[in-house]
Formats: sequence, C-alpha cells, structure tokens
Amino acid sequence: MESRIISKMVDAMHIGADDVVLLNLWCEELNQDLTVFENVLSEKGVKYHSIVFSDENLLNLTKENKGGLSSDWFSEYEDTTLVIDVMDKPAGMPPKGMDRADYPVFGAILQNLFGFMSRFEKLIQITMPSRINADLAGEEFEVYEKNIIKALDVDYDKLYKECKEKVESIKSDKLTIKTGESCELSMDLTGREWNIDAGEGAFPCGEVYIAPLEDKTNGNIYFKKFVLEGVGVFDDIIITVKDGKVTGSNCEEFNGFLAEQEEGANVVAELGIGMNPSVTFTASGASLDEDAIGTFHIGLGMNVMFGGTNNCRFHMDFVTEGEILGSN
Repeated sequence: MESRIISKMVDAMHIGADDVVLLNLWCEELNQDLTVFENVLSEKGVKYHSIVFSDENLLNLTKENKGGLSSDWFSEYEDTTLVIDVMDKPAGMPPKGMDRADYPVFGAILQNLFGFMSRFEKLIQITMPSRINADLAGEEFEVYEKNIIKALDVDYDKLYKECKEKVESIKSDKLTIKTGESCELSMDLTGREWNIDAGEGAFPCGEVYIAPLEDKTNGNIYFKKFVLEGVGVFDDIIITVKDGKVTGSNCEEFNGFLAEQEEGANVVAELGIGMNPSVTFTASGASLDEDAIGTFHIGLGMNVMFGGTNNCRFHMDFVTEGEILGSN
C-alpha cells in the first residue's frame, strides 16, 4: 500500500509524543507492508516495536512454547502504550501446515498474546487489501483491493467532523426506524453514549454507533437483501423484535441460525450509521457495507465493549437502508 495512505491513517490514530507502538504484522509470509508502516512511523518520530506473526513464526512459536508464553517473552514490549495490528490475514488465524494436535498450544499462545494486548486502551486493527482477506470475504481480489484502498484513502479529519455532526444532530433518546413500506422499529437510547469510529479503532472505518437499552427495542425491520454470514443471502426479510429481543422473522434459515447461538445472541445490541463517503453500499454482504454512507446497521449480541450490558461472545451486524427519526 502507498505510504501516502498509511501516513494519513497514522495521523488519524492520534499517536501521542510519549506513546510507544507495538506494531504487529499478521501474514502468511513477511512482506513490504511492515516496512512501509515502520518507515512512516519513523518519519513521524513515533517509537515502536515490531513483531511478525507469519505462518512460519507462529509455527515456531508454538513448537518452542508448549506451556504458553512466559512473562519474560513480553518483557521487551512492556513500555508499549498502544497496539496496531496490520492484518494481511485475520489476527489469530491458525498458520498453514499446523497439526491439529498443536491447536491447544496455539490457542494458549493466542490467549497470552491477546491478554497482553488487551491491556492497552487503544488497539487499532487494519484490514489490508490482501488476497487472503478477499477470499475470506468471498470477494474477487481485484474488486476487494480497489474498494479497501478507496475506503482507506479518505480525509480523516473531515470524516471525524462529519461523524461528530451526525451524533450532534440526533437530539432524541428515542428513535423510530422506518424501513420498507410499513415496518417501524422503536429504540430507546436513554443514558447511552454514541461512539465515533473515524480512525482510532478499526480501518477501514467510518461509522457512528451506540448500544440501545437492551429491553426497549420493539417493532419490525425490513431488509431488501439480508446477508447471513456462512448461511446465505435472502430477499425481502422482516425481523420482529419485542422487548429488545428478536422473536422471529419470515426467514426460517435465520430463525434456525439464531436458535443455535448462545444466550443473549438475540438481543438488539447496536445501532450503527455508515459515514464513509468512499464506500458504496452493495447489499451483497461486502465487507465494507456497514461503513457506507446512507446505510445503517442493527447489531445483535454483545455490546459490553461499547456501553451496553449484554455480555456474550456472539455479535453480528445486518445492514439496510431506511429513515431514522427522533421520537417525542
């Protein structure tokens, strides 16, 4: 990726003069992405450490640390104040060639790594325009690469300003969401705070989001295209919500999928509004859809990470278009 774009992203992270970055590259093989990030950080006078979590290095790490990573392993990085994950593949994805018998050890090592990194208030994750990420998203690489780069190459100061203005424009704690010809969903936000994703969390970015009260969402919501990851894409789906929980839909596949999830997975946990002007809504389940300006998404499941009280491992977002109105 161009250093020009990476420089814009680093500026949007608001790294302080006293910060020390732990720069992690998650990849199949070492590549130039890490070098470009290191060069940009150096040019900006940012102190950093680098770790390459390539398939080869992860295999060796597992082979050499059967009991997990000791505290001594992390001693070199104790002055870290923030973490940047550069993900040519998802962080924590098992390396190619790993024997399944080594999965428990690998899992313990990941737990050690993520436990260390979760200590820091700012953990930034960058999804890179790589072939493996395109494959996992189910998209053609050339299209995926073009769309990811376009979404990253934005004016982050302007994006933050527009996100802040959007939040300030929502005057009411009680919203009515209109979708389709006649569906309405009421939502209560009393006491909850909006979050802005414009450069200090995940990249690509561009949304504002909030955790509604877990027992105060009621009504119906319509999706012209309903994308259920790992299951399929469905047309003209209506989901019914009562007292904050999904009670059913006209999609049997979705009903069955949700019934198989853990307790709390059916709770309406998030309202997010897309704000990135460089993302076009495809309604096909493209990885960027929820950031597309003019869309909003409803999240089900976990929301304790951003101001809610529903603590479960499941979280899934569903993107649609419609009208969001304040209620008296």
